[in-house]
Amino acid sequence: MDKTALKTRLLELAQSDYEDARAKYQSTVADARVARGETVERSEQSQAEAAGELAAALDEAMHDDEARLTRLSEIDFAARDTVGEGAAVHLDDRLLVVCVSTSEFDFDGLRTMGISPAAPIYKAMADLGAGDSFTFNGTEHEIKGVY
Repeated sequence: MDKTALKTRLLELAQSDYEDARAKYQSTVADARVARGETVERSEQSQAEAAGELAAALDEAMHDDEARLTRLSEIDFAARDTVGEGAAVHLDDRLLVVCVSTSEFDFDGLRTMGISPAAPIYKAMADLGAGDSFTFNGTEHEIKGVY
């Protein structure tokens, strides 16, 4: 498995998420502005206030995406024999990457997603290796490979 390509793909996805969040934030901030010196109707003021509240929430999401991007850049994706941070775990019909949580994407023909080391499934499989099994949410899983 090309873990350099995997890390690159994860970084591209995180960068895209950050850029999307930033664009939404900037658009919403623009909607929240009310022209000074002009008479403003109540409905316009109300819409601007709602946009301002939404902008604050989007600002937080944008910073979360930025933090995920930074964290991904720092993680060592070297080859692994056991499940730990930076490991890619082939589990059932998917690949879980222990890094930061991401949405699902395709990598090498497998459904792939990033999971946080704080995720409950990570805690269930931490330090296990290829061929080991574990139970999570009442379902038995076999680790097909750790990369």
